[in-house]
Formats: sequence, structure tokens, C-alpha cells
Amino acid sequence: ERIEGKATAHETPIGWVPKANALDLSDLDIPVEDVEAALKFDAAEWLAEIPLIEEWFDKIGDKLPSSLRDELEALKHRLG
Repeated sequence: ERIEGKATAHETPIGWVPKANALDLSDLDIPVEDVEAALKFDAAEWLAEIPLIEEWFDKIGDKLPSSLRDELEALKHRLG
């Protein structure tokens, strides 16, 4: 369903995140509230991760593909 664009999802700065009711949870013994919490997008949490990602990228140095830094910059822009 997701591939065909029929599943319900929220558009977020990190991409499309499925709604809990769009997932087959029938074989899982987990409250739907826990699934919803796991799928929740929190911009503040993502913004707090940016410096940690940058630090990790700096440790990798020149071996890091430039496309990853480009993606991080785009993410920072989307997060505001």
C-alpha cells in the first residue's frame, strides 16, 4: 500500500511517517499508544541531534561522502 501511495502517513521534514493504523500490528502484543509514540515526529528532538551528527561527521573527516553533508544541510533547512 505504501509503494502505491495508498497507505495513510504524515508528511514530516524527515519524510513520510506511517500512521499506526496503516501498519499491520496484528501479531504484535503492543498497545497502539506505544506505536503512536514511536512514530511521533518531534522537531526539537531532531534539532538536538544535529550537533551530534555533525560531530560524528567531523570524526569521519574527508572519507565522508559529501552527499551526506548535503543531506544534513537540507535536513537542517527543513527543520527550520
